[in-house]
Formats: sequence, structure tokens, C-alpha cells
Amino acid sequence: MIPLFYVQYHGDVGIKYWEYMLSLLYLLYFYLYFTRHKNMRLKEAPEYRYYILGLMAKMLGGLAFSLVYFYYYQGGDALTFFLGGVAMRNLALIDPIEYLRQMLGDNSFQSWSAYTYETAKPFKYVFFDDRTFAVIRASSVLALLTFNSFLISNLMIASLSYFGIWACYRTYVSYFPQLAGKLAIGFLYMPSSIFWGSAILKDTFTFSAVCWWVHSIDELFFKRRGAVSMWFAVIVSTLVMIAMKPYIFMIMFPMTILWLMYFRVVRLRNALVKFVIVPLAAVLVISISFFVLMRLGSSLDKFALDGALETIQVTQGDMVNATRYGTNSFDVGQIDGSWTSVLSKFPVATNAALFRPYIWESNNFVMALSGLENLWVLGLSLYTLYVAGPRFFIRASLGIPILMMSISFALFFAFMVGVTTPNFGALVRFKIPMVPFYISSLFIIIYLAKLKRKRLNQGLRFDLKGYRMGTAFLLEEEKSGTGPEKQRQRNGRGNRK
Repeated sequence: MIPLFYVQYHGDVGIKYWEYMLSLLYLLYFYLYFTRHKNMRLKEAPEYRYYILGLMAKMLGGLAFSLVYFYYYQGGDALTFFLGGVAMRNLALIDPIEYLRQMLGDNSFQSWSAYTYETAKPFKYVFFDDRTFAVIRASSVLALLTFNSFLISNLMIASLSYFGIWACYRTYVSYFPQLAGKLAIGFLYMPSSIFWGSAILKDTFTFSAVCWWVHSIDELFFKRRGAVSMWFAVIVSTLVMIAMKPYIFMIMFPMTILWLMYFRVVRLRNALVKFVIVPLAAVLVISISFFVLMRLGSSLDKFALDGALETIQVTQGDMVNATRYGTNSFDVGQIDGSWTSVLSKFPVATNAALFRPYIWESNNFVMALSGLENLWVLGLSLYTLYVAGPRFFIRASLGIPILMMSISFALFFAFMVGVTTPNFGALVRFKIPMVPFYISSLFIIIYLAKLKRKRLNQGLRFDLKGYRMGTAFLLEEEKSGTGPEKQRQRNGRGNRK
């Protein structure tokens, strides 16, 4: 091994030659094993054609992240978390009881004192922070399994986190199977999600947790299957979000309640009943969300409802510090400590999270890649508005339950990240949980707009109410010969006779 740099408590740090060899074997094994799995499922689930490419992209993203942060940045949060995990792993070999106690969440000063120069020490600023300590604990398990290899640990977490994303992707495909390829772009192939969501970072864990949450809720309440396993997934994903990034749960939970309520409301046919039920449902959504978030106050810590405003103001003020971030920061404007002031930043903050840094704001290679991706996202957004028109865009977003949840989550999440993270380096990383939902929503709206135009040109009726549960039924109609195309062909043959 050629040492790359020196780290306090840990000495010279580098990537050993055997790590590269083992990483290649790991990639090869996963490719061969899951190719077999893909081939077994491909006939009954055509979307599996994208399975291996998505997995390999995720694992190569983890490999790329490791190399960039070793050779280009020479450090970073991921390495700090990993080295903290290595220290915990060393502690496990010397004092297993103390290790288990810390794995249960004890990060007191007494616990930190258990570390010696023999075990190495976690950095205090990540050990004593409950959010980052959760990542250290997870990293310690990886260190035990990967022989203290940063490279292989990132490959492992990249592959494990992929399965939650894949599950959520399949959920959307179950509603819109005609868009399997387009949805794969949103969920599996977005460069920012691949790069920032494939390493030992809070973002990797929470991104996968969000995807598991959406998939599990759909399976439990809409598909009504897999009760035990799906409830387990809901519980674990909730714990991960609250442990690492509580604000994600604070946004996702109300959007989920809205999704469930709205699905019931839109199925009502009586207009008078809807007129009465809709306001009651809105009050119920707000009340349930408020009650649950208040009950979770101690778990949410500084993100609890009674302290959220102060947290937003302090975080925004810290991260906009030009002396620390220089030209890599942007300003959404002054926040004076009132909710009115925060909400007034919605347009500029949401725009920043969705589309910035612009390509001309990028000042290094990694930011330039993010700028190119954001340029594409901006172009796709404008194209969606052009194809669908503002009116149909809004109608589709409000008329289809899963689309309404996706758009709402993406926009509110973008606002939260944008208003608290006026720093491009953190912004491109923090926003990845909303990226697949936003991109997939755009593709769905484009498809529905084109489908509407096609049916109207054929002299057929188009009503969004018929697509509230997606467009999977269109494939069934085509297979059974009851679709409009088949009927027109039969009518044409009958007329010729």
C-alpha cells in the first residue's frame, strides 16, 4: 500500500492492492449471481431487463466515489464515518460487551473514553452527534465484514441500498408498465443518485429508506399483500429516517397520509359526499401528521415542530457562510425567524434544489457533472410543460394519487433542502431522495399528455379518472383484444367485407 495521507488517530491511510482485486471479484460475483436472478424473472416481469445495468451502475458509483474522495478530495464525510466504524470494529474485538452497548446507541463521553490508540478513536464531532453516530454504527458492521476496506465497504453499501430503490422502481412500473424504461432513468440511472447514494453517507441510507417506505406503503394499503415483511420494512425505514435525517420523515409522513386519504376520496362518486369529505380529510391529514410529529418530538430532536423554525434559521445562516464555502455557496435571502419569511423563499429555494448549480456556477469537475444533470432536468421540466400544458400538468398531478404524492414530496423536499442548504456541494447530495420521484413524475405526465392527444385524435374519450390506478389495464386490454386499436382494426376489416 502507498499511503495517501495521514489521519489523526488512524495514521497513514490508503487503498491496499488487495482491495482492488477483491473489489473486482465482488463485482464479478454480483454480476453473475444477479444475472441468473434476472433471467429467471424476466419473462414474468419485463422490467428486469434494467436490473443488472442499474445494479452495476450503483456499484460502479460506489467505486467511483471511493476513488474520487481518496485521490481528489483526500478525505470527506464518508471516510470520517468509515474510520469511526473501523474504531468501533476494533473495539468489538477487544471488548464485545462495550461494542454492543454502543451499538444500542450509547455515545456518551464515557463510551468515547473506551477507545484507545490501539483501537483508534472516532472523531468527536461525529461520535457525539446522534445522527452521524448512527452511520458510524452501521459502518462498523461493514468494517467487520470487509476487513477494514473503505473501497469494499462502499461497494457493499452501494449494492445493499440498491434493493430498496429497485423495489420502489417496480412499484411505479406496476402502475405504468409502458414507462419501464423511462422510470428506470429516474430511479436507477440518474448520475447524482448513483454517485452520492452509493457510499457510507447518511444520504445513502435515507435514500434507500425512503424508497422502501413508499414501496411498503403501496404493498400494504393498495396491493394488500406481504403484511409481515412490509410492516417490518416500514418500521426499519422509519427508524433509519428518524435516526439519520428526521426532516425527511417529517415531509414523507404527511405526504403518505395525504396519499392514502386522497386515494379513498377520489373513488367517491357522489359530488355532495366529496364536498363534505374533502375538507374533513384535509383536517384529518393535518391533525394526524401534527399529532404523530409532536409525539416524536424527542426523537426528532432539533427538527421537532417546536424547534424546526430555529433549526432552519441557524442551519441556513451557518451554511451560507462565505468565508467557509466561498463561491460554492448561494443565498436564498434573509430569514428573520418567522414562518412567513421561510415560506416566502419557496420559489427560489425550490428552484435551487431542482436546477442548481447551473452549469456556469460549477467550479470543479464534480460540480460540472451536477450542472450538466441539472441542465437536463430543467430541459425535461420545460418539455413537460410544453407537451402537457400548465393546466393538464396540474390536473394530472392532482388527479392521480401516486403522482400527487410524488410531486408533493419532491417539491416540499426540494423546498426544505433549498432553504436550509445554500451550498452547492451539500445541495447536490442532500436532494437525491426526491430526484427519482420528480423525474418519474415528469415522464408519467408526458406519457399521459401524449396518450390523451392520441385518444382524442382517434375520436376516443379521455378521462383522467380512468387512470387513477395507472395505465397497466391498457396492456391487459391489448392482450385480450378489447383495446381501441384492436377494435378499430376489427371494425376496419368488417367494413371492407
